[in-house]
Amino acid sequence: MESFSAHTLEEAKQLAAQHFNISQEMLTIRVKQKARRGFLGIGRRPAIIEAEPITKPVPKVAKHQAGHDSQRSAVKPKSVTHPRAVKQTTSPHKSARPAEKDPQELERERAEANHRRNLQKMRKAAQGCCQYLESILRELGIPATAQVNQLRAHNLTIEIKTKRSSAVIGYHGRQINALEELGTAYLNYQGVHDPGLVLDTAHYRERRKKAIKRLADRCVMEVISTGQAVFLDPMPARERKEMHRLLEDNPKVKTYSHGREPFRSVVVAPSN
Repeated sequence: MESFSAHTLEEAKQLAAQHFNISQEMLTIRVKQKARRGFLGIGRRPAIIEAEPITKPVPKVAKHQAGHDSQRSAVKPKSVTHPRAVKQTTSPHKSARPAEKDPQELERERAEANHRRNLQKMRKAAQGCCQYLESILRELGIPATAQVNQLRAHNLTIEIKTKRSSAVIGYHGRQINALEELGTAYLNYQGVHDPGLVLDTAHYRERRKKAIKRLADRCVMEVISTGQAVFLDPMPARERKEMHRLLEDNPKVKTYSHGREPFRSVVVAPSN
């Protein structure tokens, strides 16, 4: 059976009928996936069916003809074999069995096959994610295009190109971080397991990384001079992780996260 996909189930059936150049009544149709509109584009999926032409049943052979044929085939002349002409039924050499694969080799092949499947899912979902983000920005009155910069099995980096990059970033990056969360939700709905999405525009992520480094240095100086902990503003998980990484080897301070998402923040405190 061949697969056909369309926005609705009826359109998918029409595609199948056009493909085989027959009416829908002459098709055997199996519904693999029903269409769903989703919410704000999230969760949208097409209708998928499998179809093939209905085959005509093979006519049964008449009983009297079948009986006659069976009687005729049952009577066979007996073959006379010479007593010395004994047919050899066993081969002198047994057929060699295929060598079993090493368990580590099997595990490696399974891992590679799983990686290929995940990469294929991400490639299929990446373009849809770009279109989804463009539609959100268009609704916000921000003309922009989204382009894939880096693609891996579980990680995706998308560059948003626009003349209004400040509107995309928002106050302290809140707007671009919110778009990033929506894009991550879209990838999840498309079957990408545990996706890591990074949105960037006008090199904002690199500039933000440098700003976090300066913030970390200021926090260390304040903690040492006052002897009191510094509570930072809420940050996305990626930026909190970067702050922890920058200060993990400093013997004079310690860091930990405080609060619940989306208001979870980093605390820089004296090491003692």
